[in-house]
Amino acid sequence: MKKGMFIIGAVLILSGSLFADAVFTPPEQDIFDLDHYYAYTWGIDLEFSTSETPITEAVLTFTDIYNWKAEDDNLYVHLLDDAELGLSRDWDGAGDGDFFAGQGDLLINWDDPAEWDTTKDLVVTFTADQLALLNEWGADGRIALGFDPDCHYYNNGVSFKVVTAAVPAPGAIMLGTFGLMVVGWIRTRGSF
Repeated sequence: MKKGMFIIGAVLILSGSLFADAVFTPPEQDIFDLDHYYAYTWGIDLEFSTSETPITEAVLTFTDIYNWKAEDDNLYVHLLDDAELGLSRDWDGAGDGDFFAGQGDLLINWDDPAEWDTTKDLVVTFTADQLALLNEWGADGRIALGFDPDCHYYNNGVSFKVVTAAVPAPGAIMLGTFGLMVVGWIRTRGSF
């Protein structure tokens, strides 16, 4: 019983500083409803370097997304090496083709399924290879995403969530170590 409480205490003391997450949303949350005549870039300031604080999980979510009519269309989503911070849109004047072809890494080429008029969440979870590229390109604290809709994709917001393996600050390590020593001392004195 005492050993189990010691282990639980140690895990609780140390686990608070092991992982951190952040959620980013663009200034125009629905990205102008992803009009098919534009291509969009979203430059994100992470406020940390991924070489010092690696991203261990990344998820891009389009909430309540749907196509404006039933037809074969595409939403190309790219991870880009760099882009201007914030949200930008460029007139591409085309309803087909990938504006970002040959740039960055294609994360997904999505076509709204047959139930085009039903909202759904499109969740893009980064693979291990995509995370490696994200961490490489985010070393300067900035990352970028590119979206090229080949149809009008209405949505209720886009978000980008990252989870990092945060390295505890030296003070947190010392405090955790001190706490473990106190728990160990109390345990050996039989007061626990």
